[in-house]
Amino acid sequence: MSSRHRVVPARAHHAARGRARASLQTGRRLVRPVLITAVLIKAGAVLVTLLALSSVAFADARTDYLVRALRTSPMYRVRAQAAISLGAVQTEPQVVEALGAALRDDHPSVRAAAASSLERHGDPSALPALRAATRDRERAVQQAAERAIRTLERVARSQPQRVPRGSSGSRGSSGSSSRSGSGTSGPARYYVAVGRPGTNVRGVPREVLDRARDVIASTAEGISGVEIAPENERPRAAQRVLSQRQLVGYYLDSSIVEIDQRPGGGLRARVSVVLQSYPDRNIRSMLNGSATVMGATGTQAQQQAIEGAIRGALRNLPQAMAAAAASAQAASPSRRGRRGRR
Repeated sequence: MSSRHRVVPARAHHAARGRARASLQTGRRLVRPVLITAVLIKAGAVLVTLLALSSVAFADARTDYLVRALRTSPMYRVRAQAAISLGAVQTEPQVVEALGAALRDDHPSVRAAAASSLERHGDPSALPALRAATRDRERAVQQAAERAIRTLERVARSQPQRVPRGSSGSRGSSGSSSRSGSGTSGPARYYVAVGRPGTNVRGVPREVLDRARDVIASTAEGISGVEIAPENERPRAAQRVLSQRQLVGYYLDSSIVEIDQRPGGGLRARVSVVLQSYPDRNIRSMLNGSATVMGATGTQAQQQAIEGAIRGALRNLPQAMAAAAASAQAASPSRRGRRGRR
């Protein structure tokens, strides 16, 4: 038989098939990790994208809800709270438009809160609506609109285009003035007393609470129109100042609600700040904030987390004070009497 047509023995044939099968399995073992790695990378990218999209979608849904509540809720307190909360969202045309429309709301607390939130957004397109609000029949609304106009006109002079509201780490337009005892955007309007924070959380040193009180006072003092009252002022002395200078009195009562240790290290603090009338201390509004310090524990981390939570809670303080002042003015007996005689 010629070599061209030589028959391969069965044993050799089986051996060749075995080597081929082994090579194929080795190739599969080498390829499989590469394929799995590629799939995992792609899945991770998809997960990050989905998380980012879900975060944006959540923020958009919250904004849509607040705009809808401001426009349609039959309860003025809900509308006022929506106007206050819209001062802390991303600046968008629909937000500015809704707040501008709220300047014509039936209730003065809603109108005042809308004016203060427009000041925080710093969008000069709201100036026509704010100028119309300076003719409002409620003095508190007029003053909130006038403060917003001063801020927005400064923005318009420096940057003609729309300027988004600054991040929580920097001063917003409502507190962009240089610090002074009563702000720099005009005379004092609010006379604010600040109490020492309380807490039921164990292990919070007294010096941390004292420092927290200083942070509240300095943050409030940076708001336009705020003058800080002396510590431990007697009610009669406070009332005399309010009457003589025609100021609106507020008291900031705060508490450190909880401090949690985070998995993997770090602390999260949550605080509550109650806006009260002063000196009689009736509750007007509640503000909450939280902050996390990652990878640290101890007294310094506690202090940092508490201070961050306080600043977060006080972001909406200007709107809350304006809304409470407008509501109190609308409910005053003298105004009700004047309305009854119309």
